[in-house]
Amino acid sequence: MRASYKWLAEYLDLAGLSPADLADRLTSAGLAVDAVDPLNHGVEGVVIGKILDVRPHPQADRLKVCQVDVGGPQLEIVCGAPNAAPGLVVPVALPGAKLPGGVEIRIAEFRGVRSHGMLCSADELGIETRYLPKRDAEGLFVLPADLPLGADVIPHLHLDDVVLDLDLTPNRSDCLSIRGLVHELSAILRRPHRFPASVAAPEADGESPLQVRLETPRCPRYEAQLLDGADIRETPLWMKMRLLAMGVRSIDLVVDVTNYVMLEWGQPLHAFDADAIAHGTIVVRQARDGERLVTLDGQERVLTSDMIVIADPEKAIGLAGVMGGENSEIGPSTRRIALESACFDGASIRRTGQALSLRSEAQQRFEKGVDPAAVSSALHRATELLVELAGSHPVGAPRRVKAQTDVLKPTIISFSPHLCAQFLGVDVPEQEMRACFEALGFGVAEGENEWRVEVPSRRPDVQMPADLYEEVARLYGYDHIPATSMRLPVEAPESSGHLMLVRKVRRALVDWGLCEVRTYALTSPEAEAPVSPSGAPVSLLRPMSDDRRTLRRHLLPSLAEVARHNLAHQVPGGAIFEVGKVFLAASWPQEVLPEERAVLGMLWFGETEGDPFERPRRYDFYDAKGACDALLARLGIQAAYRVSQHGYLHPGRQASIEVNGEPVGLVGELHPDVGEAYEVERAVYAEFDLGRLFSLASSDVRVLPIPRHPASRRDLAVVVPRELESQALIDAAWRALRERGDLRLVRVFDVYTGAGVPEGYKSLAIALWFQRDERTLTDAEIDEAVEAVLRAWEDAFGAKLRA
Repeated sequence: MRASYKWLAEYLDLAGLSPADLADRLTSAGLAVDAVDPLNHGVEGVVIGKILDVRPHPQADRLKVCQVDVGGPQLEIVCGAPNAAPGLVVPVALPGAKLPGGVEIRIAEFRGVRSHGMLCSADELGIETRYLPKRDAEGLFVLPADLPLGADVIPHLHLDDVVLDLDLTPNRSDCLSIRGLVHELSAILRRPHRFPASVAAPEADGESPLQVRLETPRCPRYEAQLLDGADIRETPLWMKMRLLAMGVRSIDLVVDVTNYVMLEWGQPLHAFDADAIAHGTIVVRQARDGERLVTLDGQERVLTSDMIVIADPEKAIGLAGVMGGENSEIGPSTRRIALESACFDGASIRRTGQALSLRSEAQQRFEKGVDPAAVSSALHRATELLVELAGSHPVGAPRRVKAQTDVLKPTIISFSPHLCAQFLGVDVPEQEMRACFEALGFGVAEGENEWRVEVPSRRPDVQMPADLYEEVARLYGYDHIPATSMRLPVEAPESSGHLMLVRKVRRALVDWGLCEVRTYALTSPEAEAPVSPSGAPVSLLRPMSDDRRTLRRHLLPSLAEVARHNLAHQVPGGAIFEVGKVFLAASWPQEVLPEERAVLGMLWFGETEGDPFERPRRYDFYDAKGACDALLARLGIQAAYRVSQHGYLHPGRQASIEVNGEPVGLVGELHPDVGEAYEVERAVYAEFDLGRLFSLASSDVRVLPIPRHPASRRDLAVVVPRELESQALIDAAWRALRERGDLRLVRVFDVYTGAGVPEGYKSLAIALWFQRDERTLTDAEIDEAVEAVLRAWEDAFGAKLRA
């Protein structure tokens, strides 16, 4: 919010307070001022002059030689502006004048013609031309013809002002206007203000032909004034420059008046061409689904039924509180104006702006809340200005319609001075508390132990006792509240075993070449459909978007989206992981809250990077299994891999990871249909339930000496039924040699089906490692152990040594 120092001074005595002092007082009271910017950026020696004559430069086609009257001897000035013409009153920089950027004007010669100064554009005077109409922003800055020649241009351009740039918090919508800031400064400075409590309606003859119908509860108050005989003249210079100081662009007289009153009173207004309103009837209603409206920016908008529109009996003519319609726009031929002042539901206005990607000053104020008590006064003030500046006259009294709910009902809050002092931690005298409230314009009725404080409607942010405590603290002065250090015992926090293990897992996976990703916990049932998670999803009551309306039940869709994005950007492949939560809603939305489960998800997709010694290859099941093996070993857990039947994984390339018969994770290649749905074919996924996994993790570190005696390996190829799990053979080998204690490792390293292997069978190649700590095993002992394993396999599974 920008605020003009001179505008504030019109309603409040600021004697003895510079703009910088004012900024300090506002900031100390909780209204942060980010900057104090003078409108004059170092301009000196520029006066008002009138062009008497213009002739072409004898040696330059694009230059002109002008005779200029500056209230004394006439000056000859060379100028290149295309709009230079006799009779124009313009800023003239005399020799010795200074312009922004340190430019100093001197007498100069241009192609043989001496120039005794410079005719200035708005930009050359340091004026922000983006806030000026195009005709003022280009070429010489043309001034009103009645300005005194030779006078300093700065006060006549209203550049002798300073702008305070405030960073308001969202709750202080009352300070989005000069009115609100005047009330605030009056309370802070304890000086009376001169801002009118209300503005009376201008006198009007007859009854207004305008009719207003209110057909939505989202508009509690609506007022409209019809004006006739409008002459859309040029906006006066003082109003243009005041709008510029406030950061609002001048457009035309009617729009400028509505913006001026909005900045003054905080109440947005809108003006319609009354002749474009069918049957002279304004209807405030909800839009119809699919209804279309071309707004003032020239864009056709498709509306929905949750948007409020201003309409006539035939069509929509504006988006309430956001932007008017092109079909009712004020133009040069407009003669009758319908002026609107209303209150609209802030939440509805915000949703409309977001849905249509629109943002306006009016919308910002309606979103945060406007004072319903200012609706009438703002309308009357705008009518006054249009009568004065546009030659209009009101036709009948304003039409006023309001809903049954009384939005002007005051807010009354019970207030305890004793509790306030306790809350603030400082003994504020009761008379000072009362003075604070009275300075703010709050009504106070004292009781025996409690006061009843009546809060005016312009302060919607004050709703409860704690808000009143804050007002007392702000106006009493935060600097009067002593700074007290916290006196709490400082204890070292207990270390979290879960967090330590999460860090250990993350560090290990990164060390092994996986990249950690962070994804949204919000998703949609459609995104999770390919993995078919169990249970109903937990749905948000007010989702920001349709694709983020539920909490996720599985990590795979999130990781698959990351993989798809990378593949679409020509990344050949990668290995990623995420430690995150999934939300299981078996009892939601009943009394039991959904279960939050910590999960580790890992995904390998595409091809390996490759290097000079190895060609790139596609990631496969064994890359994932190897990472799972290494992670389990790092955590001191021995696990087994069992056949699993997860529908979203390839039926022949998946396994459940179990410890003591309980599943703790899974690993497998994505089912072709799932890979196609996520556009990441042949990807491999692994997952661990971290809660279960960490309950089994061992913190013991076993340090073993390097074996002094060599290990011996025997490779066996056995033929077994195809449906037999390899883990069954591994378990049987360990059982067969449990008492011997010399079997160190059993690992399957190949699976074969085809020629030489009967139908319905497969050949498993299994490596056995034998070793003892005290001596080297003999071949006879190893052969004996191998025979014991083969017998166990044959007895249990009918396994035969492959020839």
